[in-house]
Amino acid sequence: MDAGLPPSADTITTGSSKTALLSVRNLKKYFPIREGLLGRPGLRVHAVDDVSFDLQRGEILGLVGESGCGKSTTGRLILRLLEPTSGEVHFQSENIFNANARRMRALRREMQIIFQDPYASLNPRMTIGATLEEPLIIHRTGNRNERRARVRQLLEKVGLDPGVVNRYPHEFSGGQRQRIGVARALALNPKLIVADEPVSSLDVSIQAQVINLLEDIQQEYALSMIFIAHDLNMVRHISDRVAVMYLGRIVELGPATHLYREPLHPYTEALLAAIPIPDPKVKRTRILLEGDLPSPVNLPPGCRFYSRCPKRIPDCLKEDPPLVQIRAGHWAACILVT
Repeated sequence: MDAGLPPSADTITTGSSKTALLSVRNLKKYFPIREGLLGRPGLRVHAVDDVSFDLQRGEILGLVGESGCGKSTTGRLILRLLEPTSGEVHFQSENIFNANARRMRALRREMQIIFQDPYASLNPRMTIGATLEEPLIIHRTGNRNERRARVRQLLEKVGLDPGVVNRYPHEFSGGQRQRIGVARALALNPKLIVADEPVSSLDVSIQAQVINLLEDIQQEYALSMIFIAHDLNMVRHISDRVAVMYLGRIVELGPATHLYREPLHPYTEALLAAIPIPDPKVKRTRILLEGDLPSPVNLPPGCRFYSRCPKRIPDCLKEDPPLVQIRAGHWAACILVT
């Protein structure tokens, strides 16, 4: 088996990652929670711990895992909303962590985010029109009439009446607010969007509408997207590839069709076994994960999934297995499959 950095599906065939829109390399983020004595390192939360992947132009990568596994932190690091402990993020071959404030502002035109909470992500004191016009003003795009025309166009694009520009966020439902969040992310015609659990706070009936909207927009604009979510069925529906995170690391990465049909990592198997089947006559064998979830402050020796893994063996305690390629485009971090 080949060890190394996980390429995308296109990289497998070309043998090069130079065409990737986004390349994440050895990304780490540790949050200190206590200072050590005499200047020594104290306790730290290992929120993101050595994450690497590529994202191709026009590709949707689903990022899944339990709460606290580091999904949202990874998304914010990619956009440099957080500064990393170490690692690199290359956007169009440029390491964004080396960019100064002026250059970073220019890069933000092409890198946008859709936040999880449609209630907290909109300024309650600004009208919807002002909210959507704000990024256009900041980046000096068009004159006043052109900006207002762009705002109306964005509202139509996400399925809202342009006549609502003078209304405030509290006058909209949760689904409508998230559509406004999508419109704001599209305002500057970005190339990359990080969708951070964009439908988790919405009703099920509204979730499908927002997901369909994101799919339509992604296809129309050929956007690259990192779609962060808990719902594996939803991720399967929208994603080209899926990365599974556990305690700050990617433990499996591969094409969505392969990963859902033949998962390689025991953690992925457990997540898929927990997906409800909308048919009471169909029975599925559940995989119950026993044991305690390790602390991200004091990580255990060996495989960090060991305490909960139903397939563990003594050798799993020897090392935390690296992410290796098991078959073309499909990677896993487990000694049982390598």
